[in-house]
Amino acid sequence: MAKRIILIFSLFIFSSFNTGNSYQTECISLGTDGYVSLKIWDTRKGVNYLPKQASKDAVHAILFSGIAGANGCSTQPPILNKTEEQEAFTQISKSFFAKNGKWTLFTRSSAVLTTLPSLISNKKWKVYQVSVSKNELRRYLEEQKIIKSLSNGF
Repeated sequence: MAKRIILIFSLFIFSSFNTGNSYQTECISLGTDGYVSLKIWDTRKGVNYLPKQASKDAVHAILFSGIAGANGCSTQPPILNKTEEQEAFTQISKSFFAKNGKWTLFTRSSAVLTTLPSLISNKKWKVYQVSVSKNELRRYLEEQKIIKSLSNGF
């Protein structure tokens, strides 16, 4: 019991102070085809932010942090919202996020936007629009036994 409490507390601390991810997201639209379109930019990389990294970060956001709502688009909670699911995902995360890993199957586009979020004062920053198939990503995680199917109940 004590080990489990320490593990949960450690995961909470790690996720709260994780400085590895410096991307920011904003929901653009929710498609009827299961795709979520979002704006994404990196506060550290600025003009050096690359499209492939933006796509990978968008999938990461859908999995772990969710997407903030804006412009009539509702907030999207993370798919992996339970500690057990996050722990299970760590078993496949290295291969999933590899250079040509499975994450590439769930993104449709990565285009530079000309309309920047109001939070950005530096107009030279690169902001991308990325579309991620949230439904297909969820289905993949169900097949990998990382999350339970929504039809299985709670």
